[in-house]
Amino acid sequence: SVPLVSREMSIPRVRALDLQVAGRAEHYSDFGSVTKPKLALGWTVIDGLTVRASWAKGFRAPNLEQVNATVVSRSNTRTDYIQCEADVRSGALASINACGSTYRSSTTARRSGNPDLKPETSTNTSAGIVFQPQFIPEDFGRFTFAVDYYKYEQEGIIGLFGEGNGLILDYLLRQQGSSNPNVVRAAPTADDIARFAGTGLDAAGKVLYVTDQYVNMQPQTVRGVDYSVAWSSPETRIGRFDVGINGTRLIEFYRDRSPALQALEDAKATGLVDPSIAITGGGDLIGDGGNPQWKWSGTLTWRYQNPSIGASARHASRYHETSQAL
Repeated sequence: SVPLVSREMSIPRVRALDLQVAGRAEHYSDFGSVTKPKLALGWTVIDGLTVRASWAKGFRAPNLEQVNATVVSRSNTRTDYIQCEADVRSGALASINACGSTYRSSTTARRSGNPDLKPETSTNTSAGIVFQPQFIPEDFGRFTFAVDYYKYEQEGIIGLFGEGNGLILDYLLRQQGSSNPNVVRAAPTADDIARFAGTGLDAAGKVLYVTDQYVNMQPQTVRGVDYSVAWSSPETRIGRFDVGINGTRLIEFYRDRSPALQALEDAKATGLVDPSIAITGGGDLIGDGGNPQWKWSGTLTWRYQNPSIGASARHASRYHETSQAL
């Protein structure tokens, strides 16, 4: 921590200017050594008004399961769209939108590690203002207002294609005369053969499991603004109160699509994949997968001598939980 300018220097419009230089060095037996830097600057313009900014590089090595796991099984309820498509083509259903619980079942995903994974890396920047008004008398308590802009540029994020997307890809490929080899099915039964008869599709048996492997996904950019308001009351005969309100607004949450995901999106545009089917893992992610555009939280604490009582509340704007929608 380097104090570049101090109050004693009497420089106009600069009460203080502080530089922070930091770094982290790590060594991994399977990835080697890595060093990542951080720079931060704090500029106190006048008493109670500070401008701050930071820049840093980030690094995360894949964990042991992501690299070494042979098979990790997970079960989720998924829709087998090709079975539904057969009933649509035969006239038993009006459209894919009519797919109900008949076509949804517990689907096993067999996830495996990937020894060729690369680490996740990121570049993180932020800038903001902290205002603590000095003109408000102490009898009214102390107020703090803060606004910060942030941007995270991430590469090599480790994730999965997803068994839901795998079934959608199988649905697309089977309409084109092939199939997704990662979707392993039982041999078609007599009922399956009868269902697919006359639809122009090869009969598809029940899904036994979907194989999936951890991969490094496409680059991702996240931008947003953090808001904060805090108030601390003075000591009174009935105790002391502290109030805090924090909010975050996502401006951008975008992940580039992999070739396979882009193929699914292109198929939606041409009608080969029904537009109502949710494809996760790429594109604009605001409002999807648990990423609301707005999040707010608030806390209230009352202290009187030794006892204290606290309350908190959280709110998120509307979003789709796609893990439940597929």
